[in-house]
Amino acid sequence: MNCFIVPRQPKSYNTWKKNSAKGQNYLSDIHDSFKKIYEEHQLLTGDLYGSIYYFFKKDLHNDADNMSKPVWDCLINFLYDDDKQVKLRIAGSFDLGKNDFNELDFSSIPGKVIGEFLEAYDNHDHFLYIECGTLKSSFFKFSIEGNGN
Repeated sequence: MNCFIVPRQPKSYNTWKKNSAKGQNYLSDIHDSFKKIYEEHQLLTGDLYGSIYYFFKKDLHNDADNMSKPVWDCLINFLYDDDKQVKLRIAGSFDLGKNDFNELDFSSIPGKVIGEFLEAYDNHDHFLYIECGTLKSSFFKFSIEGNGN
């Protein structure tokens, strides 16, 4: 599993232009954030899962699905060959003004990423948590509400 924090407001699929200067800046921010955690890496192979959580203090009413697509596009030829490898995608937004992040389970996240999360929480109004790894059939869940803790 690879996970990292991007301390910035996400781009929406509707406004993101990959080849524009702003699009390239966004791509660089995502790559640089990844490299802060993983100095070296190899492209992931096979079927993958991915989670993107958008944390914010100022609600801009961003659509969780719309803001996730540019991130997956930015990781092509950097984390994996093709975003079609990401067979299971989870995207969510979390309002830090209305919800208590202390209720979130960080137990499986590396300490360095938790440090980046706390730094982003203290210093940014918007940030992303991005996670990508090898897909397992057991990751497909049904009746999430019924099985939640």
